[in-house]
Amino acid sequence: MPLVIHFLNVGRGDCTIIEFPNDGRIGIIDIFNVKIFDEDTRKELLEAYRESVQYELDKLGSLSAFNFEDKFLAKKQEELTDPIAYFDIHIGRDKSVFRMLITHPDMDHMTGLYRLHHQEPKEIINFWHTGYEEFNLKDTTDDEWEDSPYEKRDWETYKQLRDSHGSPKSLLNTRGVQNDFWTADGVEIWSPSQALIGLATEKQEPNILSMVLKISYKGRSVVLGGDATGDESWADIADKIDLPKIDILKASHHGRKSGYYGPAVKKLSPWLTITSVTEKAYDATQNYRRYSDYTVSLRDTKDIKITINDDGTIYYPPKLKDYWKPKLANR
Repeated sequence: MPLVIHFLNVGRGDCTIIEFPNDGRIGIIDIFNVKIFDEDTRKELLEAYRESVQYELDKLGSLSAFNFEDKFLAKKQEELTDPIAYFDIHIGRDKSVFRMLITHPDMDHMTGLYRLHHQEPKEIINFWHTGYEEFNLKDTTDDEWEDSPYEKRDWETYKQLRDSHGSPKSLLNTRGVQNDFWTADGVEIWSPSQALIGLATEKQEPNILSMVLKISYKGRSVVLGGDATGDESWADIADKIDLPKIDILKASHHGRKSGYYGPAVKKLSPWLTITSVTEKAYDATQNYRRYSDYTVSLRDTKDIKITINDDGTIYYPPKLKDYWKPKLANR
């Protein structure tokens, strides 16, 4: 059986679904099912739209600029993927989740847990988390929840799963820890380490302790960067691990500059880097293009399904080539 990884276009959050070859075990890394755009994303989408030929065509056919711009944004939001609906269609409504991982306690990585666990329940066998520090979510008031795009019940579900003493099995795994289950599935934990958990707590910055995972199969490797920070998380990883060349990198922090660490990316030299960053001011795509053969954004491609076959060949959707950006020439 092949290894299949689904990188989902969920907007400002993250969600990756993995079909492992061994016994068809399913993993979900983070979840986000809110079809919303933050203000920066709205502005950037409109900026690009206003420079397009389609904008001029739509403008001619509309009596109000607000009307057709609003319709454009609504259409873009509808294009975002509902991860649970995607799971039901592409994985199977009745399939259990062998491994549910929340890379760190931020709401754009756990919104949808209540629906997944309670409303449209799927059996979760193992629940991975990064500790018991709750950062800014600890003191969030009901009024603040009401004014946010997120729901308190997702946060409460996260804590319920994290604090479970039975089913699912709650697991806090750090760098170097091994177990037959995830080792057999080719999962290697690069982050967090105990030191990074301590640093994140000290600085009250949850991204520092974000999970970074390497998934290997048949000589190929994929690294999932979560929201790991460049100067703290990746610097620590590069210092402690002899980083190998990899095939696919899911860029940290959606491809923002805050998750980029040049020395690590240079060593990894991915064939493909996948981002989903929205705000131009924070976009590290040009940085990744220095070392990646190709770089592509989920905003352009929508969902990406990558298959690593039993002979080690990588299959990707042909449409990917329409959107990827090649490595920048050395200057």
